[in-house]
Amino acid sequence: RADDAISAVQSTQQRADDAISAVQSTQQRADTAIGAVEGTQQRADGTIGGAEGLVTRIDPLLGRYEQPLTQLAPSVQRLAETLDPHEVEALVGLVDRLPTLVTHLDEAVLPVLESLGDVGTDVHDLVDTMRDIREVVKGFPGSRLFRRRGRDEIADEDDEGAQERTGS
Repeated sequence: RADDAISAVQSTQQRADDAISAVQSTQQRADTAIGAVEGTQQRADGTIGGAEGLVTRIDPLLGRYEQPLTQLAPSVQRLAETLDPHEVEALVGLVDRLPTLVTHLDEAVLPVLESLGDVGTDVHDLVDTMRDIREVVKGFPGSRLFRRRGRDEIADEDDEGAQERTGS
């Protein structure tokens, strides 16, 4: 009986040693898992800190632009639905050329447009002068003959120019 009891104690001791080994192995794996969790927690804390800084900077902007963006949303949606890629490329090209276009407008087109205000009065003066000249010419004896000859000459020149253009 004593041998059986000693065998049973040895068997129990072996199982206890196996259990202790299993507990130590579990403890090592738990320590490894805890270390990994701590690393993950540190990275998460860093990410949360960065996100908090970003939210702190963006929150006032969102508050300021929320109402205008809400109003623009339907227009932007419609624009997004109707724009084709080639139209976007054309718009980008136009924006790229805007500095040159503005320079030409300022230097060439706008000065001409400003001077067009005087053209109307100049044309009226020219028409009045031509009427005066016509009255003077009509007063000359034989002015009808000169006008007819001038018409004939102009018609001949027009016919020659038309023939040169068509190659006949």
